Amino acid sequence: MFTKEELLEDPEYLLARYQNEIYYQLDTFMSKNNFTQSEIASKLGVSSSYVSQVLNGNFNFTLKKLIEIGLMMDKVPSIEFLDPIEFWTNQSKSWINSFSPKWTSYQQLLLVQILKAINQCQ
Repeated sequence: MFTKEELLEDPEYLLARYQNEIYYQLDTFMSKNNFTQSEIASKLGVSSSYVSQVLNGNFNFTLKKLIEIGLMMDKVPSIEFLDPIEFWTNQSKSWINSFSPKWTSYQQLLLVQILKAINQCQ
């Protein structure tokens, strides 16, 4: 099991968390607006396979592309640099609702470890 400190020392934890949030936001946007992957790709100027990678959690794109995706959805990405106590204090549990069966085994393992760490600190 990982401690909160160990989670924040592993860039893969935050990458998986942020990838999941982007997946959730994009999937919700597509569902609400009845957009296909091809239509999203056209709006972003990327290939359909790129959108598929985003929806499958297999991406690590530039900050510019993150901003483009957010603006395409009429949302503004927000990036903060917080100390660990602020991070965990401000932690919203709502991201858990976006759990996807498409997650890799590593991402699923991280989720279990995160939930255990959160429960230990409450």
